[in-house]
Amino acid sequence: MKIYNIIIVAIIALLFTSCTVTKLTNEGQIAYEAENYEAALASWDQIIESVESKGKKAKAPIYFKSGTSALKLEQIDKARKYLESAKEVGYSLPELYASLAKVYKNIDNLSKEITALEIYREKYPQGNEINSIRARLLETYAESENWDLGIELWPEIEEQAQSDVGMLASYLIINKNLNNTTTCDKLAQQIIKLEANNITALEYYAEKYFWRAENLYVTEMKAYKNKKTSSQYKKLLKALDKVWPNFKKSRDYFLKLYKIDPMPEYAKYLGNIYTRYDDKKKAAYYYKKAK
Repeated sequence: MKIYNIIIVAIIALLFTSCTVTKLTNEGQIAYEAENYEAALASWDQIIESVESKGKKAKAPIYFKSGTSALKLEQIDKARKYLESAKEVGYSLPELYASLAKVYKNIDNLSKEITALEIYREKYPQGNEINSIRARLLETYAESENWDLGIELWPEIEEQAQSDVGMLASYLIINKNLNNTTTCDKLAQQIIKLEANNITALEYYAEKYFWRAENLYVTEMKAYKNKKTSSQYKKLLKALDKVWPNFKKSRDYFLKLYKIDPMPEYAKYLGNIYTRYDDKKKAAYYYKKAK
């Protein structure tokens, strides 16, 4: 008789728990669909806590929706915990990897963000968020200095990128580091047409003209010092006819950049340019700003 009573109590407890879970699941879903993420998360938190207290795992959709709710509420640690749990128990819809990428971006874990983005790109090329996924992936390749992967990705997004300054700028950074000058010139010109004060494009032009002038200046001055003949002097003067216009172009770009953001790096370049112009006063001014 005692065993029978215990069984009855256990069955009643099980049924009560099942009803409670069902009730909380329904409440959470209603709140979730109404974009009341706080209420949805509160319901699903209870379910997860109850199930995990028994050493088990909740259902994958519960983890996923709890994670996305937490993400909406900017509860990043909880979002990461639940979304990673959803992945562990087999949830495999594209939205999971898009959400995980956002979490990893928020906590500045670039390697894990790239992994999530790459999984989405590989598994769900027709996913609703594929355009934004590819755009961010290109940006992360530029940030992580994965230049070759950026080049490989480009054909998939080239058409999409034509009016997207951010994507064009990321691709400019990639090509700049691979010394693809012709491509860089085209990209910088395209970016400036779309956004006149784009920092990436302005920096490209400023540095391009500076080093074109500086390298030629140093080379020809060294050659003249080693061989001070009239013919070498004429060669130096001819070279300087190219040097000064390029220094001027570089100076104008760096002045524009410095006005937008007075960074010490820009000031150092300006100090170097004014040194070449033998303008000691302006050179000293910008070298001081570079410290």
